[in-house]
Amino acid sequence: MTTHVGLMALFAFFVSIVFSTLMRDEPVEQLRLGGAMLGSFLVGGILVGWLLYFLPL
Repeated sequence: MTTHVGLMALFAFFVSIVFSTLMRDEPVEQLRLGGAMLGSFLVGGILVGWLLYFLPL
């Protein structure tokens, strides 16, 4: 789990757990929001990574 994508997924998982716990009170709502945030963090991170691939630094 030492790849960039693996570490990004692990970070996104824990961040979505914390944010969904802080933002919603009901467990069902927490799971729904946590899943949506996890998916959006992963897709957003991969999209930003591909966009930055074309920018030579």
